[in-house]
Amino acid sequence: MVIYVLAREDGEEGPSRLWFDLTSPLRLERENKAPYRLAVRARSDTVSGQGAQRAELWMRFSRSDAHALRDQLDALLAETVSAPDAAKIIKKTKVGVALNGGVNTETGDMVLVFAGKSGLEHHVEIPYDQSGMMASLLDVAATKAGAWQDETFEKADGKIRPLNIQPREAEFVLLGEEPESGRPLLVARLAGGHQFSFLLDRKMLEQLRHGARGRGKAFQRPADPLGTVAEDIEWFADRWCTLFEPPSNTEIRQGVAALRRLLNDDALGAAWRECGFEKQPKLVAPDLEALLEHRGVNLQHIVSLVVGNATLDGVEYSVIGAARCDNPSTGIPADADEGFALETFHVSRDARVEDNGGELTAVCQTEMFLDQFLNAPGAVRLGTPIRRQDIIRYFASSVGGVHVRGLGQGPRRRAKASIAEETLLSDLHHKLRADIMEGLYFVVLSIGQAVGRSEDLKRLAATIRARDSDTWS
Repeated sequence: MVIYVLAREDGEEGPSRLWFDLTSPLRLERENKAPYRLAVRARSDTVSGQGAQRAELWMRFSRSDAHALRDQLDALLAETVSAPDAAKIIKKTKVGVALNGGVNTETGDMVLVFAGKSGLEHHVEIPYDQSGMMASLLDVAATKAGAWQDETFEKADGKIRPLNIQPREAEFVLLGEEPESGRPLLVARLAGGHQFSFLLDRKMLEQLRHGARGRGKAFQRPADPLGTVAEDIEWFADRWCTLFEPPSNTEIRQGVAALRRLLNDDALGAAWRECGFEKQPKLVAPDLEALLEHRGVNLQHIVSLVVGNATLDGVEYSVIGAARCDNPSTGIPADADEGFALETFHVSRDARVEDNGGELTAVCQTEMFLDQFLNAPGAVRLGTPIRRQDIIRYFASSVGGVHVRGLGQGPRRRAKASIAEETLLSDLHHKLRADIMEGLYFVVLSIGQAVGRSEDLKRLAATIRARDSDTWS
């Protein structure tokens, strides 16, 4: 379709001007292929003439022209702000994160730079004589925003509470120490390369390391004598069942005292029965026999092996081991006294994603009653399986989890693993590693995570808490 437009001379006003009175709605569109020009689509009575239906009008221009047009429009609109008969127009702009701030060294104007929602940067320049007032307003706004955030955190009652504050993607976070003052320093780098550093006080540091927990109510002695059992279960669930950052070796040794009381001294079983539950609580752990059968490894050929289901740096390890095997070069069998080969193997998965229910899921996530769990192997050394309860005893008596040999406890009072098992476990030290964690510490971590993740034990802790609440109410 062809549109003919007739223009007439305006006489004294000079060359003729062609006017189109555009009416809403205006639409902006973009081409879907290079050079990706932009277009304005509108309706106009001027083109169609009186009495006729409004005609659609299209105007197309390049992207560079679009930016120039926008700047010219902004300038013309700014010129009309002081016009006495111009309608007042308020333009609302929502910017993103602040990128930078400074001063124009030639004029003294305050300069603020923001990332815009459209992807463009917004440079706001405040004249020198107004910069003081702007700084005061920014200070008031920041103070009120900080007060709102503090109030929100105070109302969290000791628990982590979600905040709808448009979070930013972080690429890197580091908790360190400022070299000159020795004060704690938190460094955060956002996506895009912007990095911020914050000096922290002691309270902030402890909250980052341990969480602002337990301040929702005053400390009090549990009314239910089983309250300490519930506390230990919740402690393992909260502090040990991590995805990336496990407890340190020192914290694992200290947790052995709780594991010995809960598992070896049967505090869990007693609490389970006291709360009216039947049979025994169940825990989840790998089925070592089934795993070795799947791998085609003979138990008697194992040199060193640890069993667990602990997560370290986003990876869940079920078994890590080394075993004798037939020498592929010489053909010497694994049963020979010498000349055999040695193979290492492990079963693990990416713990950052949900288990896809593969062929090893049921084997690695086997439910066991408490007695089965304690009597199942947590490690193997030189073909000899070593039970989990013996590993707990070994840590309690020989590694310093509860007692230190020769300090404060005579041999008659120390419940310890047998001499043979203690020798095997001592020999197993530093033979294997899970990520960067020593193998036997990994086994103890796995036991603690099994306690913290057990659905039966979570139910037991909730029941104890309910009893305690009823006693105080």
